[in-house]
Amino acid sequence: MPTPQPARSTARSTVLVVHLAAAFTYCTVALGSMVCATDSSSTCPAWPVCYADQVGPNLQASLGENPILEFVHRVIAFGALCLLAASAYRLRGHRDRRLGLLPWVALAGALGSAVFGMMIILFHLPLLLGLLDLFGALLAMTLITIAAQAVSGRGSAQGNPPVRRVAWAALSTVVVMHLAGLIVAGKTQTGDFMSYTRCVGWPVWQLLEVDRYAGLQGARIAMAALAAVLIVVTVARGWRDPRLRRLSGVLAGLFLIELALGLVIRAQGLGVTQTNGVDQGLAVLYSVVAVSLLWTLGYLIGRSYPRADVVDVPASDSAGDRLTVG
Repeated sequence: MPTPQPARSTARSTVLVVHLAAAFTYCTVALGSMVCATDSSSTCPAWPVCYADQVGPNLQASLGENPILEFVHRVIAFGALCLLAASAYRLRGHRDRRLGLLPWVALAGALGSAVFGMMIILFHLPLLLGLLDLFGALLAMTLITIAAQAVSGRGSAQGNPPVRRVAWAALSTVVVMHLAGLIVAGKTQTGDFMSYTRCVGWPVWQLLEVDRYAGLQGARIAMAALAAVLIVVTVARGWRDPRLRRLSGVLAGLFLIELALGLVIRAQGLGVTQTNGVDQGLAVLYSVVAVSLLWTLGYLIGRSYPRADVVDVPASDSAGDRLTVG
């Protein structure tokens, strides 16, 4: 009896939806980091509209406290939720967990983050819920990125377990490091707003007066050092694999940019302000690069898994809507 062969085609529309979900989720997290760095969330005080008597934001040229950033962030986040739901539905019941399960978990993380994001606008958000908000967003971004790589069918038959293991370790360390930033972030002496440390970004390799818990600040710096070593190992191992070489180069570039920006921030001096004395444009760039680095780690992890059996084509999909992979 011949051995049954797995399905080798999937709906092109499904591939597109999952990749759009990954792109929109990344943009949502990146925009969220920009909103945090510019302290723009409070500039749209109503929900889901920007103001009680106006849907859209007022135009503003300056980067700081910009309602346009907050409103665009909400619109992109809503699009990400819709695309995540569509991805989970279209891949439901698939025998490969990356396709049958991860989109649902990503959707749950994104929904939780959306609810907590709304609470930030309308109410005060306790620290625990703030941690869940950030974790849900990072979880959604990572898992849907892995699912997008699985549905694309671009991985090798064996994958690359050594790269995958160390990349997972690096990603986990970076996520914990970012969550610890929320815990140590303090308020200014006037108590008006929290430190920039609460935003996604690496520590700047010194203890900050504006922040709390010196011991945890030191532990966070140690996490950053460990993450740096793990990223270097990930890049070195990934570079040996032709399929992962380009991604490894992107990861190395983002890591070096983040380190360089951190050194610039430290050299220019730090103060007790909303951005810890950091130029607002530099703060935005520092946070967006940190998000991009984390997203690239997830992308590399997804590509280092063995190629998945692609999803069976629903009966409603025409033959012309199929995309051969593998």
